[in-house]
Amino acid sequence: MSLLSLRTGPFGHVLAVVVVMTGSIGQAGATDPLPVAAAPVPAALTLEQLLGRFAGMSGLQAAFREEKRMALLAAPLVNEGTIYFVPNGKKSRLARHTAKPARSVVVIDGSALRMADDAGREEIALDKSPAVRLFVDSFVRIFAGDGEALATMYAMELKSEGQRWTLKLKPKLAPLDKLIERVEIAGEGIVIATMRVVEIGGDEAVTTFSAVDPQRKFTAEEQTTLFSLPPKPAAPPPAGR
Repeated sequence: MSLLSLRTGPFGHVLAVVVVMTGSIGQAGATDPLPVAAAPVPAALTLEQLLGRFAGMSGLQAAFREEKRMALLAAPLVNEGTIYFVPNGKKSRLARHTAKPARSVVVIDGSALRMADDAGREEIALDKSPAVRLFVDSFVRIFAGDGEALATMYAMELKSEGQRWTLKLKPKLAPLDKLIERVEIAGEGIVIATMRVVEIGGDEAVTTFSAVDPQRKFTAEEQTTLFSLPPKPAAPPPAGR
C-alpha cells in the first residue's frame, strides 16, 4: 500500500486562495452543494465464498519469490520461479519451477512427489511419508478450494475486509502439528498475494506471488511439459574417446 501526503510548499498560496473563494461564494447566498452518496462498501468474503472461488479456477499460474528465514542464517535463502496448478479432484497437479538461484523442478502428481535439480533426481511416495503428504496436500487442497479436506487438517480462521482477506490455518493432525505452527495466506478476490509458513521452532518461509493468472488454461502439450521433470542430461562419453 502507499500513502499520499498533501504538502503546501509552492501550492500553499493557491490552496488558501481556493478556500477564500469558496467561502465568499457561500456568504453570497449560493446554495450548498448536494451531498454525494458514499460508494457502497463491498461485502466481506466468507470462507465458503473464498474456497468456492478457488474451486472454480480452471488453472493457476503465478511467479513466486520465496524467502526462507532461519535462525541459523544471517540472511534469508531466496528462491524465484513459477508455479503451475491444474485442478482435477484427487489427482490435481502442482508444479514448481525454480529459476533462481539454481534451476530445479518439483512436481506433485497423484500419490508421488518428484524432484529434479543439478544434483540429481528423487521421488517420494507420499503414502510412505505422512508428514510430507499432509504438507503437500495442504497446498493442493488450498488451490483446489477443498474446504472439507482443509477442515479435517486445519483449524481455519478467515479475516476479510471487502475483497481483501487473510486466511490462517493451524494444523490439527500429527505429525504436521509437531512441525508447522501455522500457515497464513493473504490475497484479494481470487488472487493469492502472500503465503507464510511458520515452523514450530520459529523458522519461516514467506512467499510473494505476482503475475497471478487464476484462470490459466493449459494445452495438452503444456500439461505434459510443465508437469514433468526435465529430461535427464546425457551421460558424458567414456574417457579417452
